Amino acid sequence: PNLLKAGYTATQPEQLWVADITYLPTRNGEAYVSLVTDAYSRKIVGDQVDDNMKTHSVKQAFRRALKQRLKNGQLVHHSDRGLQYCSREYQQL
Repeated sequence: PNLLKAGYTATQPEQLWVADITYLPTRNGEAYVSLVTDAYSRKIVGDQVDDNMKTHSVKQAFRRALKQRLKNGQLVHHSDRGLQYCSREYQQL
């Protein structure tokens, strides 16, 4: 379910992370940047740059975010439900 549409908002850091992919044009083609952002602090907590949009990149960004996580409480993960985020590989993290 989309908790954000239902009105969920974070009241402190590490309650809600938002994941997305964007691309940047470079001289050698496009670079794809996978980001995990803390919705409350607006800080990037995980990132990965790659030359493709495969699931590996979004997994790496999420793993990096998890490694620096300070709390063990409930965490809501939100994404645009793109193929990478809906993949079995990503869902098993």
